[in-house]
Amino acid sequence: MLYMSKVFDDKSRRKYGLISNFLYNMSAAREWDKKLFWAQILVMIPNVAASFLGTLLPSRLVTDLTAQMELSGIILEMAAIAAVMWLCSAASYTMLSYCEMQGDFISFHYAKIFAHKIMDVDYDYLEDKDYQKISGNAWRVARFGQGVSSAAVVFPQFLYSMAGVLFYGFLIGRKSILLLLIVMFSVGMSLFLLSIARKKHAQYYEKLQLSARRENYITEQATESSAGKDIRLYHLLDWFLDKYETSLNEMGRIYGIIHDWYLFRNVSHAFLQLLMDGAAFGMLVYKLVNGEIAAAEFVFYIGLISGFSVYFETALRQVMSFSNTSASISYLREFLETENSWSDSEGIGEKELEKMKGQGLKLEFRNVSFTYPGNEAPTLKNINVVIKPGEKIALIGLNGAGKTTLVKLMCGFYHPTEGEILVNDIPISKLTRDEYYSLVSVLFQDSALMAVTLDENLTGQNPEDIDRARLERALDLSGFKSVYDKLPGKGQTLLVKEVNEDAIDFSGGEKQKMLFARTLYLDTPLVILDEPTAALDPIAENELYLNYGKSVENRTSVYISHRLSSTRFCDRILLLEHGEIIEEGTHESLLAGKTRYAELFEVQSRYYKEEDERKRKSELMGDIYQSDKEGKRGVFHE
Repeated sequence: MLYMSKVFDDKSRRKYGLISNFLYNMSAAREWDKKLFWAQILVMIPNVAASFLGTLLPSRLVTDLTAQMELSGIILEMAAIAAVMWLCSAASYTMLSYCEMQGDFISFHYAKIFAHKIMDVDYDYLEDKDYQKISGNAWRVARFGQGVSSAAVVFPQFLYSMAGVLFYGFLIGRKSILLLLIVMFSVGMSLFLLSIARKKHAQYYEKLQLSARRENYITEQATESSAGKDIRLYHLLDWFLDKYETSLNEMGRIYGIIHDWYLFRNVSHAFLQLLMDGAAFGMLVYKLVNGEIAAAEFVFYIGLISGFSVYFETALRQVMSFSNTSASISYLREFLETENSWSDSEGIGEKELEKMKGQGLKLEFRNVSFTYPGNEAPTLKNINVVIKPGEKIALIGLNGAGKTTLVKLMCGFYHPTEGEILVNDIPISKLTRDEYYSLVSVLFQDSALMAVTLDENLTGQNPEDIDRARLERALDLSGFKSVYDKLPGKGQTLLVKEVNEDAIDFSGGEKQKMLFARTLYLDTPLVILDEPTAALDPIAENELYLNYGKSVENRTSVYISHRLSSTRFCDRILLLEHGEIIEEGTHESLLAGKTRYAELFEVQSRYYKEEDERKRKSELMGDIYQSDKEGKRGVFHE
């Protein structure tokens, strides 16, 4: 209850109105299932027809009896009306049942387009807090179907109720406008009282949440093993039960108040219904006594008044229930209509793109600055650097220096707030997003595995589309081939045990090698390696260094590492500090002078010497040594 209420607690002004959302959902229904679309609309015909025939039947019976019609004729006519009424009722019930069934399925439609959108929006949206709120609300609606599932029934009920109101109102008003006004006033007052009860419900619902959260917290703690130790050792059972009972009593008190408001509405409704029936019946009796209407008409109009009241109240109830439904659809629409900020250009074309891949990639940052939304100070300031085709660049810096942000700009995940990024002297704004992404492959520290086969994880392709020669080369260069060949199912091995029971798990180092193979398989002209040795043992780390030059041969590469000694095989080192490149050069040239790089290298060398000494002493004492080389204490890890 608490989790789902998040969808509807937001009381901010919404972008889309009830009518707009109604039409949007009908359009979605037509896109999902044309039969659902027409069932929602056409259900009004058999529904109103069945109701009208039910009103007409007793009136016709009175007419036939008054005319002293033969019994066989009366039975035949009543049977015919009843048969048509049953057919209409059956058609109406079938259509509504279909709408209800498809209401559960249309949420799958929204879930599908949600999944497509969330994986297609520009990456920077995923890290934007405002957008996370929008996408979070949309996900809850798409995931649980709250609001959109009920819309498949709410909307047709509203349509047939309004059709009934108009039809019955026309028939009543044609006989007496005053009679119609009496009925509308009574029903309107009843719904007005219902709206008051619902407002009070919403008001007390907010107060209910505090007690509900307390009750939920105590329930969770009662099942937690960590809390269970304290409850038993510190004799907290009675204290917890007292708090639990207090929360339940408060919830019961609030529910009682909510119940009283609905009781007040129901009693008032019954009283108003009595007044309406009395006034309406009195008027009809008056007309009957004075000969203005016949007995059959009296019965007929009694049925019309009853039917009008039912339809009018149903229509208003549906309007009132539109609030949650409309809010759900608003959240989805706001999310789905997000426009990507990547260039709308037509791109440079496949021919120019292949030419760029063939001649090697030159990457240039020209006066680039970047400031995160909501921040005043820029994270990166006036970055000017040219990375030549085939050059191996090491990017280093202290935590918070801006390395991660710079990498995300290289990947095209962010766009500079000032300046521009160029590839082969062409601003990346001239390329489409897919064109630019085809030029870049990245080994991130935090990469996800898909619950499919190993080959599909490595290539992102169906088995029949995989370039086997390219895959073999990627496996060799990454050092993952020995692991791959030992697997019984090799490339058909399933991953992610949470989804596939027969899946296997890789160690941290094996996973890192696998992800490196995936990066190499893409065979892009720009390769970025973000802490590729973080999970590797010293032997595997050295193996990666030896293969690094061969694996990125003829490619432009950027290597990020917290270990300065591991960057000496790169052509050039860029030292980033406080969002600026403060030094650049080779490992030897930077160590030769009094540089910031030399200072940091000395500090880190001393740290690793101390770590090696701790390891040696641990081994002498027979203790198990656990290294923190993964960067938990390293000053260069970001």
